[in-house]
Amino acid sequence: MEPYVIVGNGVAAVNAIETIRARGNTSPIIVLTDQECAFYSRPSLYYIMLGRIRFEDAWGRPPEFYERNGADLRCSTTVASVDPEAHTVEIEGQGPLRYSRLLLATGTRGRFLPWADQDLRGIITLNTLLDVTNITDLLSDSRAAVIVGGGLTSIELVEVCRHWGVPTTFVMRGSHFLDRQLTREEAELIHERLRMGGADVRTGEEIVEVTGENGRVARAVMKSGEEIICDIAGCTVGVTTNKELAEAAGGETDRGIVVDDRMRTTVADVYAAGDVAQVRGPDGKPAPSEMLWYVAADMGRIAGDNMAGGDERYRKRVFLNAAEFCGVDFCGVGEIVPGQPDVETITIRDPAREGSARLVMRDGVMIGACFLGDIRLADIARGVIAQGARPSELPADHPLRLLLERRSP
Repeated sequence: MEPYVIVGNGVAAVNAIETIRARGNTSPIIVLTDQECAFYSRPSLYYIMLGRIRFEDAWGRPPEFYERNGADLRCSTTVASVDPEAHTVEIEGQGPLRYSRLLLATGTRGRFLPWADQDLRGIITLNTLLDVTNITDLLSDSRAAVIVGGGLTSIELVEVCRHWGVPTTFVMRGSHFLDRQLTREEAELIHERLRMGGADVRTGEEIVEVTGENGRVARAVMKSGEEIICDIAGCTVGVTTNKELAEAAGGETDRGIVVDDRMRTTVADVYAAGDVAQVRGPDGKPAPSEMLWYVAADMGRIAGDNMAGGDERYRKRVFLNAAEFCGVDFCGVGEIVPGQPDVETITIRDPAREGSARLVMRDGVMIGACFLGDIRLADIARGVIAQGARPSELPADHPLRLLLERRSP
């Protein structure tokens, strides 16, 4: 019996394994990953470096997970190519491995910008457990850091540097942090928290060069010509999907690997799931992956079910992204991109508490909600958005109706 082969070992992969076995399928499963260890929780890396959880708490499944599920985990293994006609994957240094069905759960990698020599000691990103070890080693004897980016990973690195007492300059090209989800006013609360903690926040700025001395980062040069002395430079400007295996095998790709609602690629018996996958929409066009933990988990379950003979379809859920910025809780639900056309935005602030709630309506129907500070209504808002409900028609004692009664002037 030819095995199911899974390339990658993130949340999509482990959910696929669990679903294959939950269907009673006993086919051999082989997991190939270039990581050095078993599955761990990527969101936990930040909390390890802040000292909030232990290193061992990052494991996403118990040690016996693979053995219990009859999965052969092969770490530090690189897949060089896929041959769809032969139904094989080529493993670097080992040769071909046959598969009956193949799942590509290869995820993404950080984008490296050309302004830095990647071999310099002090160039950092935050993607793996090895990155945690590297960063904490660097922070133990660093004078200053520069972090470039405007998304979640960038602020995680800024917060980690602050926690370790390393003076940090936070550089972003846009007008404010997380500008696809927060308004400038909302982001300014986070900017101010960062400044109070000692970070130098630079908006509308760019780094054009990072130079080194004796093999280590020494300074970052701004577009204006200003030089910032530092020995750590973090780049978190977007990610690139690891779509190359599917692309070389003749599968359809866009920004990622294009799949249908059963996670099937355009190559027979090859599936894709997680951050690397783009599901084709009703209009025939591939929708961008949201690159969220729960989305990857959902895709992995659907892929595993269909690989094992099922007929499950992926159904996109209402977007939800939750995080903590500088001690301020955040949760964005639905369509919250600032500046959308033809929408009404209602902002509610509580003078007694830091933070706000922003509700986004289109034709009286709630389509998005952004909470800063108090996020307890986020799940309720998600349900209202999923139902396509009008807040004006909710019961008088509904929490969102009560919230709207406190709307800011």
